[in-house]
Amino acid sequence: PIPELGADTAAAAAPFETLELSARLARLGRDRADPWLLAAAARLRLSTPIPFRPGPVEGTPEGSVAGDDSGAAQSWPQTAVAWLNEAEALADGDPQVLAFIQSIRAMEYKGRQGGPLVSLARLPGGQTHVFQERFTPGRPAVVYVEGDGDAPLAVTVRAGKGMICQAAGPGDVKLCTWTAREPGDYRVEVRNLGAATNRYAYGTN
Repeated sequence: PIPELGADTAAAAAPFETLELSARLARLGRDRADPWLLAAAARLRLSTPIPFRPGPVEGTPEGSVAGDDSGAAQSWPQTAVAWLNEAEALADGDPQVLAFIQSIRAMEYKGRQGGPLVSLARLPGGQTHVFQERFTPGRPAVVYVEGDGDAPLAVTVRAGKGMICQAAGPGDVKLCTWTAREPGDYRVEVRNLGAATNRYAYGTN
């Protein structure tokens, strides 16, 4: 059975879970051509207190190039702006939808300095990025990956020879949460399971 998250771990995971929900909501909105869902996803994204950090991700990924690229303009937190633009186009002049979109555009992004950070990386099909992370024993640990939808991703976290967390399955929005038990480095593997390059956001707490 999967252990229940402690209060501290649940609190640490909460903003990342909101990001995950916003990403899935936006994709559902696109699939259904629903401007309300896209606008709601943007509102969630803009209210989530995790700032975007431009530039390369921390650590040295193994494999292909990681870092900001031409896709960054459509990434973090500019994804919310892109979702709002899509919602506006789908609204087809509906005054209620347009008023909702305008109220969201007026929001300030709630990212905070000194908090968790999210960076961008680009991962070609069939390749893997590996990040070395260090988490404090007894404290909650979170790894979040959000792709661009072009290819499925999988995330595996290892410590020593053991696997700590794995998020596989369909899609490219992944969240791993656990409580660090031992000091030392953790190996985070992000694998592209498809053929197309995936530009993804990578975040930890």
